[in-house]
This record gives sequence, C-alpha cells and structure tokens, in this order.
Amino acid sequence: MDIVKQTEKELVFKNRLSYGFAFIFAFPWTGISLLFTLVGLWQIGVIKVSCQRVEPTQVNCQVNNSEYLGLIPYSSTSLTRVAEAKFNSRKSQDSDGDTSFDYFVTLVTQTGEEVVSWQGNSYSNGIHGSPQEMNEMATKINTFINNSTESSLLIQYDLGWKKENLIPLAIGITFLGIGVLLLYASFYLKIITLNKSERQLTYKIYSLLGIKTKHYSFAQIKELILDSYTDSDGDKSCSLELVLPAENQNHQFKIPLILYDSDIEKVKKLANVVANFIDKPYQYLSNK
Repeated sequence: MDIVKQTEKELVFKNRLSYGFAFIFAFPWTGISLLFTLVGLWQIGVIKVSCQRVEPTQVNCQVNNSEYLGLIPYSSTSLTRVAEAKFNSRKSQDSDGDTSFDYFVTLVTQTGEEVVSWQGNSYSNGIHGSPQEMNEMATKINTFINNSTESSLLIQYDLGWKKENLIPLAIGITFLGIGVLLLYASFYLKIITLNKSERQLTYKIYSLLGIKTKHYSFAQIKELILDSYTDSDGDKSCSLELVLPAENQNHQFKIPLILYDSDIEKVKKLANVVANFIDKPYQYLSNK
C-alpha cells in the first residue's frame, strides 16, 4: 500500500488499483468467455414433438424448436394429416477429407409435405448426437399413427445433456469464472484511514460486490509489527502489519500496510511514522 495523504491529523493508505490490467486483460478475457458461453447456450435447445389424434385415421403434429436451454422459442411448425415419421441419414465430406454423417427425422404428411423435427451428427472418429435415440423416436411416432389407441403423444428431445454440447459450455463457463475473478481482483481497492483527532482507524474495501467498512479505535490496535524475513538464498524482505481484534477465535485480524518489500530502511521509516501517529511502538520480528 502507499501513503496517499499525510497531515498532522490524518494518515491515509491506499493499495494500487490495476485499471490498466482490468481493461487490457480482464475485460477481453471475460468478454470472449461470455461470447463462447452464449454460443454454447444457443446450441443447447429442446425439441418438442406433440401429436394429437383428431380422427381415427388423422393425426396432427406440431414441432417446436427452442434455444438457450429451451428458454427461448426458435421455430414452430404445425402439420396436419401426418402419415409417417422417417429416419434419414446423409453422408458428407469436408475440405480435409473427413467423413461425417447427418442424421435427421422428418414427418411426412399424406400430401407428401415433410418437415425436419430434430437432428444430430455422427463423425468418423466418434458419435456426436444420438441417431439411435432419433430412430427410436421415429418408431414411437409411427406406432402412435398406425397402432395406438391413445389420443396424444409428446416427445421431447433435450440437447442440453449431450456431451458434445456440455464440454464447450463447461469450458466457456470455467473461463468466464476466471475472467470474473480477474475483474474482481482488478477492482479490489483497500483504503486505510488513521484519524488522530478521533483516534480512529477506518478500513474500507471497494469491490464488485460493494463497499465494506470497518471502524476501530486506536486503543483496539493490539500491535504494529515489522516482520523481517531472510530466505534460504539470503534475500531479505519485510512486511508491516497492524494487528486488530480477532474476528474469530482462531485468527487475528491483520491489515498489511506493506508486504514483501526489500528496502528495510524504507519500511522502518514508515513504521516509525505510523507508531508515532497511533502512539504505539512497533515490534520488530526477524527470522535471523
């Protein structure tokens, strides 16, 4: 943290807010992840086929397609006098020579009109979609048309639980979560104000979740600690912390004014400034 204001009555510390990091890295990360997530949700829909027996020999069907987990309607088609359901496949080849198969079901009316009710894909190196399921559904519709005495039939084909849809969506949500955390860290601002007239410490945290404020009297400050540490390579660093009343029984509440600074003389100078301001000497701790 840095001292941003120093008078006879007030001492204010503030951590550096990485606005540049937020705009250059966190925002694009979040935006791209959000775009991929929305695209993934767009591909995850629900197809509903509902058929009603109007007369013993007449069946009417309606096909409803939706997107975004079935929340947003995409298209709706009504067919009268449906004669049969067909399960079809079509072979195709891309520019790299990879072979794929498109599987689709069509409903055919007595006048020959057809509509695609649902479809999936199967590739040469693995199955995407479920042609077996679609074939079973076509069989159910034909059974209903020709043999069933029931008055209605409802078939729902939910694409949301297909592996080929879930994996990209999970990746998008994961990276979106990382982007949100980066934004949260980028806009995480701490301000510590020491007011000598009121003998009060005010600790404010600004984040994407709002503003959190805590107040302590100087009498509640338990310790001011300058901690010097030397690692195995002989490199030295030091920290300056205010120790406040514990928020729970297991941990003390410590507010870092400086973390891991190699300039010990600068930290000692600041420790003296704070100690004189709160009328409490600092404790010097060292592992050497």
